[in-house]
Amino acid sequence: MSWAAALQIGQGVVGFMEQRRAFKAQQAAYQRNRQEAARARDVKIQGLNARLIQEAEVAAQQKEALAIEALEKSEAAKVAASEAGVAGQGIDTIINNYEAQKLRGLSTINANVENIEKQIELEKMGASAEAMARIQSVQQGQPPSFLAAAVGTAASAYAAHQQFNVEMPTQPDYGYFSTAFDTSRFGWGNDNSFE
Repeated sequence: MSWAAALQIGQGVVGFMEQRRAFKAQQAAYQRNRQEAARARDVKIQGLNARLIQEAEVAAQQKEALAIEALEKSEAAKVAASEAGVAGQGIDTIINNYEAQKLRGLSTINANVENIEKQIELEKMGASAEAMARIQSVQQGQPPSFLAAAVGTAASAYAAHQQFNVEMPTQPDYGYFSTAFDTSRFGWGNDNSFE
């Protein structure tokens, strides 16, 4: 193997290791982004759930206040009617009117709570979609192909070997004054010994 082929193999190995490092770094960035997006979504949904609980508590207080007000008015009407010695359909109509006002108020409060619940559900869906978009904004790392790297490295090594292949002589030549292989140069005989 020539030095050029060895160099190409070394570059191929280092390149593959660099690709693996880049893959791991990209995958780590993707995982961090995914976790942060999920955490942000969870915090937003927790805030929306807290808001829903607060709205439900306010609605319950309003319902209780309506019930107390209707009860107070109807009982006050009954007391006033009994003190005045009045009875009959007129008093029942007044009491039923107070009950109807209470029920209309409860229906309005229930409708408001349902609308708030729907709005919060839509906001939760929006938070989930936002998290998904954030997750998809960072690409996952693509692992390098060992086979592609090996084939590419082998092809580069072969090409470098062909380009820089220099036939090495089977016997080294040490220059003009070398007598290691040329015994006839100085006429000393074949054994290269001084006579």
